[in-house]
Amino acid sequence: PARERGKVNSFFMLSIAVASVLAAPMSGWIIEHLNTPDYEGWRWLFAIEGIPTVFLGILTFYLLPDSPEKAKWLTPQQISALVNKLRTDNETAAALNKNTNSSFLSVIKNPVLLQLSFAYMLIQAAALAANYWLPGLVKGFSADFTDTDVGLIMSIPFIFAMFSMPWWGWHSDKKNERKWHAALPMFLAGCGFLMIALVPSMSLRMLGLTFYGVGILSYYGPYWALPSALLSPSGLAISIAFINSCSSLGGFLINKSLGFVSTHYGATGIFIVEAILCFAAVAVLALMKIDVKKEKSQQTNVVSRT
Repeated sequence: PARERGKVNSFFMLSIAVASVLAAPMSGWIIEHLNTPDYEGWRWLFAIEGIPTVFLGILTFYLLPDSPEKAKWLTPQQISALVNKLRTDNETAAALNKNTNSSFLSVIKNPVLLQLSFAYMLIQAAALAANYWLPGLVKGFSADFTDTDVGLIMSIPFIFAMFSMPWWGWHSDKKNERKWHAALPMFLAGCGFLMIALVPSMSLRMLGLTFYGVGILSYYGPYWALPSALLSPSGLAISIAFINSCSSLGGFLINKSLGFVSTHYGATGIFIVEAILCFAAVAVLALMKIDVKKEKSQQTNVVSRT
């Protein structure tokens, strides 16, 4: 149901933090120790971590139910209650979005979708670039750091994110507020990038790294509660696909651009650019106009009819 989506989305996305905590030190160890004359450590990394992912994807396709009626762990009463609540949520969203045309062009012309997509493209560009550039920067913190040390250090921010994500999603549900609960973690991530780029102190850089990890993951739950609340249910699948496509585009463009930035401005320039991307995403969300009173009024009308 819509009122619980911040928390549920956060628990779902918590897998990213858990995977990062486990994979970061493991990846460092693989790169450092699994080097053979014909197969370097980074190649082993892709094979060892990539092949199980492919099998899990295939398994998920066959095992994951795509509707409450197909969820075997729910009782008939729970299924009925959930289906009715989801129907009410969809009617509320449809009442707020009069455009029932679900064609691709009609859906992507929605200014709300374009704002959501642009904000997501910016923040994901920063996140994807950080995944690529941060390990090298962390290794530069000390000449004594090995690849295994870098992996262990990279897991630290995600340990904190494992606790912040579910709490922030729960807080978003409690306050019934999404926009600022998505924007504030993005702002925190931007501050973290600035600290990593500009502060010489090792301890403060580690604090910045933690801010980055907490911020770059905690926005997920509240953010992904926005599309279903603000966009027409008839075109929601297209809308979500479009948002994710913009994310991929952002990752492609930023990695191309940061090569130039790295050549001319070094690591400091890279993380200043990433901070700017985070702050720009905050600005895009801040400019979104969400009529909370209208939304609550429509919810009341739908409930009274049902």
